[in-house]
Amino acid sequence: MEYRIKALNRGNENPTALRDAGKLPGVVYNRKENYKVVVDLKEFNKVFMAAGIHHVITLELEDGKTVDTLVRQINLDKRRRRPDHVDFFALSDEPVLMWIPVKIVGTAQGVREGGVLQLVNNDVQVKVSPKNIPPYIEVGVSELRIGDSIHAEKLLLPEGVKLSMNARDTIVAIVPPEDAEKLAAQAAAAPVEVEVIKKGKIEEEK
Repeated sequence: MEYRIKALNRGNENPTALRDAGKLPGVVYNRKENYKVVVDLKEFNKVFMAAGIHHVITLELEDGKTVDTLVRQINLDKRRRRPDHVDFFALSDEPVLMWIPVKIVGTAQGVREGGVLQLVNNDVQVKVSPKNIPPYIEVGVSELRIGDSIHAEKLLLPEGVKLSMNARDTIVAIVPPEDAEKLAAQAAAAPVEVEVIKKGKIEEEK
């Protein structure tokens, strides 16, 4: 599926005035270029809700050109609770670091025995050519028993996709019900404050 947003070149317009007019200031960057753009906030919210940080978003520039990008960071207005700036990383032929969502395949034997599937990492960090970006990474769990887990190093990655996270990071585990209840209680008690996309601005520019 394609995700597209119209983008205008942004000159010296006041960012606050743009936001008040329903626009979202942003920047497009990579190793070779860096320029300012502005997009419609409602259009961006709609597209980003579907694409997130995992899918390519094509910016349609006013000169008729297009640029394929990934959202690398969104700053949020704390008071209005809405985006007030976005960073788009412009893709080229070079491999890029990004996070790919995990897709669980199968029903674990341990779940049938009363255990609970714990998805520890929803995403996997990889290095991949833009033309080979997979929509998800499959994780087969059918053989897992209670107490078993799958680490990043055991993932079957598609051709051209290279793991770029700690190989020993746990992706999924089958835990006893009592452990799952404790973890759920801890997660519910933890404060949540999201101001920017954390899995974003990775060091392509260096």
